[in-house]
Amino acid sequence: MRDILISTAGTSLLGNIKNSILNSSNDKYHHIKKYFVSNESKSMAQGLCQLNDIDRICGAEINSVAFILSQGLLNERFYHFILVSDTEHGEIVGNTLLNYYSEPFNKKSRFQNVKIHKVDGLNSDDAKRFKNDGLKNLVRLIVSVVRDYGAERVLINATGGYKAQISFAGMIGQALGIPVCYMFEGFNEVITLPPQPLSFDFEFWLQYYEIFCQLDNIMELDTKWKMPDERFDALVDYIQSDGKYIYELTPTGLLFHETFRSRFKSKKELLPSQSQIAVEEKKIVYEDKNSNKHKGLQKYLEKILKIPFVNSIYIYYYNRDLEKQNIFRRTAQDSVSEIDGWYSNDGAITKFTVKTTAKTIQERDAAIVWLCEIG
Repeated sequence: MRDILISTAGTSLLGNIKNSILNSSNDKYHHIKKYFVSNESKSMAQGLCQLNDIDRICGAEINSVAFILSQGLLNERFYHFILVSDTEHGEIVGNTLLNYYSEPFNKKSRFQNVKIHKVDGLNSDDAKRFKNDGLKNLVRLIVSVVRDYGAERVLINATGGYKAQISFAGMIGQALGIPVCYMFEGFNEVITLPPQPLSFDFEFWLQYYEIFCQLDNIMELDTKWKMPDERFDALVDYIQSDGKYIYELTPTGLLFHETFRSRFKSKKELLPSQSQIAVEEKKIVYEDKNSNKHKGLQKYLEKILKIPFVNSIYIYYYNRDLEKQNIFRRTAQDSVSEIDGWYSNDGAITKFTVKTTAKTIQERDAAIVWLCEIG
């Protein structure tokens, strides 16, 4: 049941309007010229609605969606997410398409919901920013839609925009298991690329999940990082600045990370077995005797105790003047069955150990990911 369309968008529409409508003496467009003179998005959308949606003047974005709908590739028109470039013209095109696909008069291709996302960094002014910010933000936007609605409901239309953007949108679809549509110039139909299995190594991601999370947020080191696995080489970029080594995921690395974050929910078979201890009998042990000092801690820990593979929780540290990010990670002793956690809130931090039923390293690592992503 595919009812959500994600479309990449370029700016060719504006050139088409200027060259073929405003500068044309063709009587075919005489009656609609008035809509485009002001360059105002709502007016232009109204003018486009009076044209056939497969008219080349409407541009690749509208043409491709028209063929997607006529070929029955969407079951319903529930949501249309349109990803536009980080440019002034991109914003104009985005607002025009927003009005076009929301226009009640446009019954043929109107969607129930339409949302425009500007992809920060996606412009031709700075090649480095295009790569480091633009393509990575493209990944995040598409993945967020897939995470909210499910891959089985989504179709990607990768026809409009920069060539690198189109190519990468196709790669994202392949990685996430989503069909990708593309319309070649001059074709009167779209072709659909079915999702293909990519050689992404799930066990590699699971083993180094914590490092991937650090790299996603930028990892700053005083010395050059000795990568624990040579496969990181294609997934990580770094720069030197003020004597520091700053590492982050490449667009492909981010896609690798986000792909497995999305797929992990369906990997319950990797988790440790269910605890034999009834939930009401599972214990929280407070070594530091601070059970009532940290706001929200008791409720947070009780939620963790309800997770099937958790046996008990042991609290060993409390600081009322320190606040950090909530995390779960391997213990210093690298125990197979134990996981360290931090709860930080209201300016304080509590550190604790979650005792699980894990019997292997892979089960322990899967439990860490589950606690971070879902638990």
